[in-house]
Amino acid sequence: MLKRRWLIPIAIGSIVVLGASTCEEDKQKGKSSEKSQLITEQYQTQMETAVPYPLDAMRDSIERRNLKERLLRFNKPDKIGYVYLLSDVGSVVAFYTIKGKISSTQSQLTSSEILRDGCGRDKYCGVAVEAPGDDGSYGPNEDGIFFFTTEGVLVQWSGRFLYADAPLKVTSAPILVADQNAKPTG
Repeated sequence: MLKRRWLIPIAIGSIVVLGASTCEEDKQKGKSSEKSQLITEQYQTQMETAVPYPLDAMRDSIERRNLKERLLRFNKPDKIGYVYLLSDVGSVVAFYTIKGKISSTQSQLTSSEILRDGCGRDKYCGVAVEAPGDDGSYGPNEDGIFFFTTEGVLVQWSGRFLYADAPLKVTSAPILVADQNAKPTG
């Protein structure tokens, strides 16, 4: 009976010691992370001083022009494009004429995170947690792309692809040929 009385204080003491050591480890990781951050910032400042950004010489940006043109071209719902689905060795598996643009299966209409109260009633400190996807389920979608053919057929693909806004001359015949009379189901 006497032995049992000592078990509870020993167990509580062990938990306190373990908790304290975990907090100490977290503090050490925080200090290490802060030190790494400081070194990175110092390095960045040193490099910017050594080779300053040529702000005065920058009058134009081809990259920004390209991004603008791509956005304008893709921001047309009736845009016609051409997609070549490729095998891992580069041969054409299928070719489609599409309407609109190629989209990622990872895209969604709603935010991927929501804020939840993580501190309790007296103090609010929002904690970001995973939000359900557009279909109401949790977790990422399978990797890949999807698009709609000019006939309205949804095609999803998880391999390599080539997109162009004009048909290209390909040197290999497609392995899979789409039925031009295919209609979407349901």
